Amino acid sequence: MKKMILAALSTSMLFGATFSAQAAPAKAATCVGCHGADGNSMVPNFPKLAGQHASYLEKQMKDFRDGFRKDATMAPFAKGLTDAEIKELAEFYAAQTPK
Repeated sequence: MKKMILAALSTSMLFGATFSAQAAPAKAATCVGCHGADGNSMVPNFPKLAGQHASYLEKQMKDFRDGFRKDATMAPFAKGLTDAEIKELAEFYAAQTPK
Protein backbone atom coordinates (compact mmCIF):
# COMPACT_ATOMS: atom_id res chain seq x y z
CA MET A 1 0.00 0.00 0.00
CA LYS A 2 2.83 2.38 0.87
CA LYS A 3 4.41 1.74 -2.53
CA MET A 4 1.14 2.61 -4.28
CA ILE A 5 0.82 5.86 -2.36
CA LEU A 6 4.45 6.74 -2.99
CA ALA A 7 4.08 6.03 -6.70
CA ALA A 8 0.91 8.12 -6.90
CA LEU A 9 2.60 11.02 -5.11
CA SER A 10 5.67 10.75 -7.34
CA THR A 11 3.46 10.81 -10.39
CA SER A 12 1.63 13.84 -9.06
CA MET A 13 4.92 15.67 -8.51
CA LEU A 14 5.88 14.98 -12.13
CA PHE A 15 2.57 16.52 -13.14
CA GLY A 16 3.94 20.06 -13.29
CA ALA A 17 6.92 19.13 -15.43
CA THR A 18 5.34 16.90 -18.04
CA PHE A 19 1.59 17.40 -17.94
CA SER A 20 1.54 21.09 -18.81
CA ALA A 21 3.65 20.49 -21.92
CA GLN A 22 1.19 17.89 -23.22
CA ALA A 23 -1.73 20.25 -23.98
CA ALA A 24 -4.03 17.92 -22.08
CA PRO A 25 -7.72 18.55 -21.52
CA ALA A 26 -8.47 20.37 -18.26
CA LYS A 27 -10.42 17.38 -16.94
CA ALA A 28 -7.31 15.17 -17.27
CA ALA A 29 -5.89 16.74 -14.10
CA THR A 30 -8.05 14.35 -12.07
CA CYS A 31 -6.64 11.34 -13.94
CA VAL A 32 -2.98 12.05 -13.18
CA GLY A 33 -2.88 10.68 -9.64
CA CYS A 34 -3.70 7.15 -10.78
CA HIS A 35 -2.94 6.96 -14.50
CA GLY A 36 0.06 9.30 -14.74
CA ALA A 37 0.44 12.61 -16.58
CA ASP A 38 0.69 10.91 -19.96
CA GLY A 39 -1.46 7.86 -19.23
CA ASN A 40 1.49 5.65 -18.32
CA SER A 41 0.59 4.54 -14.81
CA MET A 42 3.49 3.49 -12.64
CA VAL A 43 1.23 1.48 -10.31
CA PRO A 44 0.11 -1.97 -11.51
CA ASN A 45 -3.39 -1.54 -10.01
CA PHE A 46 -4.12 1.37 -12.34
CA PRO A 47 -4.25 0.63 -16.07
CA LYS A 48 -2.07 2.41 -18.59
CA LEU A 49 -4.23 4.55 -20.86
CA ALA A 50 -1.51 5.74 -23.23
CA GLY A 51 -1.86 4.36 -26.72
CA GLN A 52 -5.19 2.62 -26.14
CA HIS A 53 -7.75 3.05 -28.91
CA ALA A 54 -9.82 6.20 -28.36
CA SER A 55 -13.08 4.32 -28.99
CA TYR A 56 -12.16 1.76 -26.30
CA LEU A 57 -11.29 4.46 -23.75
CA GLU A 58 -14.45 6.39 -24.59
CA LYS A 59 -16.65 3.32 -24.08
CA GLN A 60 -15.00 2.42 -20.78
CA MET A 61 -15.41 5.94 -19.37
CA LYS A 62 -19.05 6.07 -20.47
CA ASP A 63 -19.64 2.67 -18.88
CA PHE A 64 -18.18 3.92 -15.58
CA ARG A 65 -20.24 7.11 -15.80
CA ASP A 66 -23.46 5.30 -16.64
CA GLY A 67 -23.01 2.54 -14.06
CA PHE A 68 -22.43 -0.38 -16.44
CA ARG A 69 -18.92 -0.79 -15.01
CA LYS A 70 -18.52 -0.66 -11.26
CA ASP A 71 -15.46 0.79 -9.56
CA ALA A 72 -15.49 2.81 -6.36
CA THR A 73 -12.58 4.96 -7.55
CA MET A 74 -13.56 5.60 -11.17
CA ALA A 75 -17.33 6.10 -10.76
CA PRO A 76 -17.15 9.46 -8.95
CA PHE A 77 -14.66 10.85 -11.48
CA ALA A 78 -16.61 9.69 -14.52
CA LYS A 79 -20.01 10.66 -13.13
CA GLY A 80 -19.64 14.35 -13.93
CA LEU A 81 -18.16 14.00 -17.42
CA THR A 82 -20.08 14.98 -20.53
CA ASP A 83 -19.85 12.99 -23.76
CA ALA A 84 -17.66 15.74 -25.24
CA GLU A 85 -15.25 15.68 -22.26
CA ILE A 86 -15.02 11.89 -22.42
CA LYS A 87 -14.26 12.03 -26.14
CA GLU A 88 -11.58 14.67 -25.56
CA LEU A 89 -9.95 12.64 -22.78
CA ALA A 90 -10.07 9.44 -24.85
CA GLU A 91 -8.43 11.15 -27.83
CA PHE A 92 -5.76 12.70 -25.61
CA TYR A 93 -4.75 9.41 -23.98
CA ALA A 94 -4.94 7.50 -27.28
CA ALA A 95 -2.40 9.95 -28.74
CA GLN A 96 0.11 9.39 -25.92
CA THR A 97 3.06 7.04 -26.36
CA PRO A 98 2.91 3.89 -24.22
CA LYS A 99 6.01 3.22 -22.11
